[in-house]
Amino acid sequence: MNQSKHLPLPGQRIFRSMVSVWLCFALYFLRGRHGIPFYSVIAALQCLQPYNKEMRSVARKRITGTVVGAAWGLICLLLELKLIHEGVPDELPHYLLMGFAVGIVLYSTVLLKVSDSAYFSAVVFLTVAVNHIGDANPYLFAFNRLLDTVLGVLIAEVVNRVHLPRVRNRDILFVSDLEDVLFPKGGSLSSFSRIELNRLIEDGARFTIATEETQATVRQLLPGVNLNCPIITMNGAALYDLATMEYIQTVSMPFSSAERLIRWVEEQGLSCFINSVEDNLLIVRFRELSNRAMQDLFQAKRSSPYRNFVHSSVHNYESVLYLFILDTQEKIKETFQNFSNWEWADNYRIVMGTSNTPGFSYLKIYDAGVSREAMLRILEEKLGTEKTVLIGKTPEEADLIVTDPGNNQAVKLLKRYFEPVDLRGWKNCFRI
Repeated sequence: MNQSKHLPLPGQRIFRSMVSVWLCFALYFLRGRHGIPFYSVIAALQCLQPYNKEMRSVARKRITGTVVGAAWGLICLLLELKLIHEGVPDELPHYLLMGFAVGIVLYSTVLLKVSDSAYFSAVVFLTVAVNHIGDANPYLFAFNRLLDTVLGVLIAEVVNRVHLPRVRNRDILFVSDLEDVLFPKGGSLSSFSRIELNRLIEDGARFTIATEETQATVRQLLPGVNLNCPIITMNGAALYDLATMEYIQTVSMPFSSAERLIRWVEEQGLSCFINSVEDNLLIVRFRELSNRAMQDLFQAKRSSPYRNFVHSSVHNYESVLYLFILDTQEKIKETFQNFSNWEWADNYRIVMGTSNTPGFSYLKIYDAGVSREAMLRILEEKLGTEKTVLIGKTPEEADLIVTDPGNNQAVKLLKRYFEPVDLRGWKNCFRI
């Protein structure tokens, strides 16, 4: 039986847009109904952006474009009024002049080095020159057009920066997994979560990821998220800084352990991907793609610029972080059991899971010293954080439990605990 789904609640941008429109019209009445509020509303709605940096950029483009467009529109109106006064009744010269003048407007934005405002300049110019050819006072309209835009931009700035009083816990380190936490398994990060994550990070939230994936996969799964803390990857085998693109810490197998393990895997009749970090590069070596799961993974991952596949018949036992074995579910279960009975098993850590290729499973084998907890202690020491809050699926592994990853629950929990509504945070009511 299909379960009924609740409609999503309107987001902040919808409410802020409504308030901005009301304020634009209210200001129009306070000005004695001078100007055209439509232009204020359009400017305000365009400037309401999820990030302050984007809002400033759009506001600058709007104002610059309005100044340039209004100036050329005024010049064009004065020129045409002079021509009309001297008896040019036909509309054809007007339209010919408009096409030529648009080129001049666009070219002027290039000369003034404000070409990113070219579109706004052209729109404002056409609004002034085409719609107001018959106005008695073109100066007044050009001035009001500029004033309407500036007022709309200012209203958007104020509305976008006013918030509830919140206390921001910048001394807490928040750590989350990826799949089944930030987003459903097999899914991707929603636009809401991406925007909110970036806003919280911009406001000082210390947020990072602890995952079994490599840094290359994290980049693929979190496009556009500006993480400001190093991430824990490969189940704790590496600590990676996305900003500097450097491995801060790695836990690799000793040469003899890597050699022993790889030989044992080959004795079991298995092929594998050998993941290592060499000269700050993620290298993935393999001898052959012996089954469909390995072929699928290779085709899916090979295009990433953040990992390097190397087809080689000669193994390198230096700096090996883990082995990734892919095979049928029956073969993987058998290998897992054989590994448990192997005399050297205590020197390694093994993780079993289900492959994305139907009917296949995987084993990831690390050095015994690899764990997310141990790498998290190293990260805490480097950041000097006083408290760590884990975001995960079960009470055994997390402080904040995510039961509905498809509803942006992880980011909502992060927001609630990072910046709870509190009158003590009155200074944060207006974001600079």
